[in-house]
Amino acid sequence: MYLSLAAIRFLLSLPSALAVGLLLLPRLIGEDGARFKPAVATLALIRALLGFVLLYATARSIFPADRPVAFDTVWEFAVNTTVGNAWIATQLIAFLFVGLAVARLFIVSEALDRVTLWVGVVVIAVVSVTGHAVDDGLPRWTQASFLLHTAAGLTWLGGLLGLVWWMFTARGKPPEVAAQLAERWSLIAKVAMAIVAITGFAIAWENVGSIPNMLATTYGRMLTLKLIFLCGVLLAALALARYITRRPAGEFNMAWYGKVGAGESVFALALLSIAGYIAVITPAAHETSLYWPLPFRLSYIATWGQNPTMASPIWWWGIAAVVLAIIAALIWWTPRTRDYRLYATPAVSAAALISLAVSFATEAYTDTYDDPTQDYTAESVTRGLAHFKENCVACHGDQGEGNGPLAKDLRNAKGLPVQPADLTAPHVGTHTIGDIFHWLTHGGQSGVMPGFREQLDVDDRWDVINFLLVMSYSNRARFMSPQAMIQWLIAPDFALIDPQEEITSLYKLRGVPTLISFARCGSPNADANARAESVKIAHDAAKAAGVNQVTVYDAACPQEAKSREPVHPKAVEIAYSVINRYPNVPPSEEIEEAHFLVDRSGYIRARFPNFAPDDGNPQKLAALAAEFAREPLIEISLHSH
Repeated sequence: MYLSLAAIRFLLSLPSALAVGLLLLPRLIGEDGARFKPAVATLALIRALLGFVLLYATARSIFPADRPVAFDTVWEFAVNTTVGNAWIATQLIAFLFVGLAVARLFIVSEALDRVTLWVGVVVIAVVSVTGHAVDDGLPRWTQASFLLHTAAGLTWLGGLLGLVWWMFTARGKPPEVAAQLAERWSLIAKVAMAIVAITGFAIAWENVGSIPNMLATTYGRMLTLKLIFLCGVLLAALALARYITRRPAGEFNMAWYGKVGAGESVFALALLSIAGYIAVITPAAHETSLYWPLPFRLSYIATWGQNPTMASPIWWWGIAAVVLAIIAALIWWTPRTRDYRLYATPAVSAAALISLAVSFATEAYTDTYDDPTQDYTAESVTRGLAHFKENCVACHGDQGEGNGPLAKDLRNAKGLPVQPADLTAPHVGTHTIGDIFHWLTHGGQSGVMPGFREQLDVDDRWDVINFLLVMSYSNRARFMSPQAMIQWLIAPDFALIDPQEEITSLYKLRGVPTLISFARCGSPNADANARAESVKIAHDAAKAAGVNQVTVYDAACPQEAKSREPVHPKAVEIAYSVINRYPNVPPSEEIEEAHFLVDRSGYIRARFPNFAPDDGNPQKLAALAAEFAREPLIEISLHSH
């Protein structure tokens, strides 16, 4: 269905683009364009009629396969949906274009020609409205970019096709007229391509989301192919531009110019076909099925960020890049090498860039950029902890430090001892969550760790990864205190109880700092009165500081000290107990008392063990809340790692 929709959009765009080109070109050299009038009217009518085919194909792609697409069904779809309303608007404009184009067959008027041209530009611009641009969830600037991108791109395409038509049929035209047309069209084409480049970047920014998505998704790979065809277009355009500036006076080879323009048109039509396909498939930023095709990826954190030794390949490739860059500069600036610098300098510069890229390269897998199926929540972390205990502690240990009971006996295929990875070490942050998912699925790099795809389904594996993300922070979390720390630990999200269903999760509290408080006031390990007083002080301090508060208290805690509560308090307590580590204190899944201060962006920045009347913690909380309120709000991914 995607291919049929793409084909229809291609056929829909081509006639209207060519019609606009045939309207525009004669105006550049003062021709009346009479010989193109029947073609323009015919192309406009074809565009309008194909619009009905697009409506049927769109409805067929949305309706269930067993539901017939009758006239009343299609009409209901057109009248009662956003996509249908957009189609109606575009069709009205298309038939207005038909009427104006037909009127030009009988009326000779420069004003009519101008109006027809601009209505034609609107017709090709609104092609995007029946694609991704109709998404009202997109920012306004992105929606505007779609319109400008389509208008500029199809105007350029139509003008190029019209130019080729003109060159091959311009019998008896003086060379200077052809040269004038080529020069003026070249200026318009440059402006159009500049608009295409700027708006294309804006659209890609919104719909692709990241550089890896350019290769890991169908949308991104098609966009990459589109850029390759664009390079072919630009090379042909460069050849035409060089000819215009270097042609002998009084001469113009229309046949040669038309042939090169036809070659450029082939690349342009390939661009249009890909654009039609991109317009109907899932944008890369919304894609959940990612496939990374390369055995490597580029990462500063995993290479130079690890402070490699001078003897490492990372350094040698980096040095090679610098040396090659110096050689490229010397070739360009040395007089003796100027005869071949146009070829040697780009070649050596390319070698320098490749060497630099290799120095940043680290191993990657098909799953490296996979998106998780489970959100980074306390509930998911708790499930992941259970799976970790069942499948991983024998080797990695209870705390993931690589010291499980089987650790000392592990051997690889060569019989060499292998130490299980310390999952709390900083190196965990050098891998993507997709890398970890790949190892959980297919086995670890050493060949000792088995894959767990038979024991854990996809969701279970992502739960384990969410637990590993939290556990990898646990060593650093031991030293959290009532002093502000840098932003590095993302608070696991969790569902909140809210009768009004307005604030239904911790994530929705972002924008204002939040204090997450845990306490067991009925614990035999604590002074009940002191703990009750502590949670009251914490509640009053949070209220006075203007911060949100979420409480996970047992029944013995004072009711007046409670604030918003999680839907699954036990799961939240277990998840945050992974972070609640102290030096030389045995870990526990129960939190006797701890208060985590989350900044307005969602990072845990401080921890208060308790509150007392004269310990200064209420004042520290107020100061931190004021400090965090002045910091900019950062939109972070719950899977930033």
